[in-house]
Amino acid sequence: MAKTFQEVFDEIRAGLTMSKKGKPVKSFSRSDFDKLAKAFLNTPDYVIHAASVKDGELTTKEIKPVEQFRGMIYRILLEFGVDKQEAATIMNEKEIKNVDGLYEVCSELIYQYMNAGKKFDFITREDFAGSISLKDIAESVSTHKDMRTGEEFKVHKKAHKLLEKKSKCPKWLKKRQK
Repeated sequence: MAKTFQEVFDEIRAGLTMSKKGKPVKSFSRSDFDKLAKAFLNTPDYVIHAASVKDGELTTKEIKPVEQFRGMIYRILLEFGVDKQEAATIMNEKEIKNVDGLYEVCSELIYQYMNAGKKFDFITREDFAGSISLKDIAESVSTHKDMRTGEEFKVHKKAHKLLEKKSKCPKWLKKRQK
């Protein structure tokens, strides 16, 4: 039987290493991403609680992203002529065993959305609010000094893009003190 999302999440979390300064090393692992994605897509009852403020009060809304994703695949199966009952059986009983290409789809979709000039907002949680965007940086030349030799040198940077993040404490977790 396949591992649950929580089991894979806990394994990845337990496998984090610490730097000499005592901070976690946050390296990227494609195999860990794929393992987590596969476990995630095989957890149809996975629920997140999106947070927002309405009339000054914190409210949460349940979202089932895996159920929504599997619903999209279900509709694709129907469009291809698969019988409704068989499509439902496929979506409800079959384990997704291959996530090849999911990383590329997620990464490219978010990148191109930002490249179109938009910011990508993550779903707000009770303890998190954040977004990312791309910033165009013009070509530049800067002068630096080699600390060992004292020699000055120039660095030419061609036009490029930088990732900008915006994240702060959600307003419902802040309280003004007198």
